[in-house]
Amino acid sequence: MFRLAGIIIGAITGGLGGAVLGYIIGMVVDSLLRPTVKVHTRVYNRQDFTESLLILSSAVIKADGHFKRSELYYLRDFLMNALGPSRTEDALHRLQEIMKNDYNIQSVCATLRTESSIHERLLIVQYLFGLANADGFLHPDEISMIRNISMWMGVAPGDYESIKHMFMGSTSGQAGGGYRSSGYTSKAEELSNDYKILEISQDATDDEVKKAYRALAKKHHPDRVAHLGEEMRKAAEEKFARLSQAYDNIRKARGMK
Repeated sequence: MFRLAGIIIGAITGGLGGAVLGYIIGMVVDSLLRPTVKVHTRVYNRQDFTESLLILSSAVIKADGHFKRSELYYLRDFLMNALGPSRTEDALHRLQEIMKNDYNIQSVCATLRTESSIHERLLIVQYLFGLANADGFLHPDEISMIRNISMWMGVAPGDYESIKHMFMGSTSGQAGGGYRSSGYTSKAEELSNDYKILEISQDATDDEVKKAYRALAKKHHPDRVAHLGEEMRKAAEEKFARLSQAYDNIRKARGMK
């Protein structure tokens, strides 16, 4: 498997190919992978962060028992954006070694919990869902692994569910609990996901809808990651826009002003 992966890696050329979440997390890594970065008054080591991210990626890739070409493409795209060609090659070789071993994922997450901000951890969860969904199918074991990683990193259940449903807006349920990209989502399904993105039930009052949106808009506002650079801010604006879209859909469906 790894020999085949090496052949594929050597054959791949080109840019990001539309990996939007790869771009997002790439900006996080690009900002964090400087010689040293002060986070919560502690020195953040770029090599340790790369190692942690590769271990988490490996855990999600192995969750469903298959290492798929689409996942390799997705991972390579974001590494290229974050690290550049030479370091990407080193990181992919390191990933091959990581894939052969078992790691204490909970311990890795505990380190990220103390060494990174909640805003950065939320983007990591987004990246992992993008990786899992690279083949157009969210396997139940992949979802379970990301849920555990999210919990171990200290991400609130509501935040995890909100991010998950950002990906499920264009998927349909499958036997066994997985979700496959369907290419079509009914208005009812889309609206149901919008409520989940805002972390509220469909019987919430108009005031509760407004309150939920204001709270999430504050939490996910691009200014929260402005210190990571203008490109990171632009990426965060995409996430913020999805929250706003969910709110607008609900507001229009209810006839709210």
